Amino acid sequence: MIISGSVASLRVERDFMRARRFCLVALLAIGLSACGSPTDRGPADGVPSGSSSKGSVEKGKPERVPHDPPESFTARGAVALPPEATAGRTNLLGDVRDLAVALHRTSAYVASADRMQTVDLTTGKVVAVVRPRAEALGEGDDATAPLVSADGSVVVTTFVVRQPGAGTQSPSTELEVVATTPETGKAVWSTSLKIPRAWAEEDGSMPEAQVVGFAGGNAIVTVNTRHNAVTAGIDFATHQVRWTAQNIRTRAVTAETAVGVDFLDGFGPDQLVGLDPATGKEKWRAGRNEGSTTVESAGQSLVRVSGWAEDGGARFDQLLKSDTGKVQADVPEGLDNVSCPFDQAKTLVCASQNLLVALDSTSGKELWRLEDGQADGRFAPKVTASWHGRIYARASSTTAVALDARTGKDRPAGLNVAPVLVNEYQGLVLVERQLLAYPTEG
Repeated sequence: MIISGSVASLRVERDFMRARRFCLVALLAIGLSACGSPTDRGPADGVPSGSSSKGSVEKGKPERVPHDPPESFTARGAVALPPEATAGRTNLLGDVRDLAVALHRTSAYVASADRMQTVDLTTGKVVAVVRPRAEALGEGDDATAPLVSADGSVVVTTFVVRQPGAGTQSPSTELEVVATTPETGKAVWSTSLKIPRAWAEEDGSMPEAQVVGFAGGNAIVTVNTRHNAVTAGIDFATHQVRWTAQNIRTRAVTAETAVGVDFLDGFGPDQLVGLDPATGKEKWRAGRNEGSTTVESAGQSLVRVSGWAEDGGARFDQLLKSDTGKVQADVPEGLDNVSCPFDQAKTLVCASQNLLVALDSTSGKELWRLEDGQADGRFAPKVTASWHGRIYARASSTTAVALDARTGKDRPAGLNVAPVLVNEYQGLVLVERQLLAYPTEG
């Protein structure tokens, strides 16, 4: 059980760590000073000329033409997302991290610790706000991104909440899962899962919750602290918890398998495990690792896993077949600690400060790479997003570029902004610490 005192002390510790981190970044940003904390305010200054935070409300809701994938974006008709979209997620160098935002058609879903806002990106209006039934714990940037089901029927998000005590019943901490309709943002169902009281006694960290994926007729959700975890499958038909897997933190879901890490006793070795998403039953289990093993989604049938084998064993960084746990390919050299997001088509895009590598999401084969100092004069741009065969990046502080994800070649169309999240209708662009939705072109 997490009581109010422990939550308060945790927040003090986390605020101190966050302040220290931002101070370190500030030392690198010459001439910049610390900025105030976000507040509930209107759109910030810096909206480009020709755009409007109100879109075309006066003329009625504008229609958008989809471009899949988009070649470019226009400031004409851009609208601002709520300030919660970036609160606590930007640094003084102008970068944004871990957005808790999802896109579907012309809507955005912005999650905070205590709410989820549905935003119409043709008008900039917040059309609905849903909140958990119980008191939300955590802060705005503790939230993780909502997830839209593959058929576009629901948007699912998670909240960590505190249920008050009653009579002789002590207060409890729960994972609350809420589903909303994509266009209206109205809640259609919700369900809760109790977080064991022992977690607070063993581990003072704030629980982190995430909707990992949809498979087997279930929404797969996970909640974990530093040393504890549970994964659950929530039935789409009954809206009830169909199964739970104790000690397992899931980070990738394919049609066949939910793949995660079994914490075992929580303070030492761990194991990779694959679960049947329909029943939660174990399909495969790998050997024991030293601990802190990571799992990432890597396409429709692969997952990326990395860590150290137990008892001083070798470092591994591999792409596994999700349904069997067998190794498909080793991740190429130079990509340690480099994330390789799936472009939702055929490619894994691996980018660091001076390196850009593309991998085939079925075979794991390296397709091409760019790195600084190449003989042909090309260099690795700073990637901001990838989607459906396009990579969007900044070539410099003032120029942007789009690349073909399969070949690495520059696209001929000029790109004037580098979006951080993309679909066929808009790209989200960070402008003076605020996210603006730019309509797609071309």
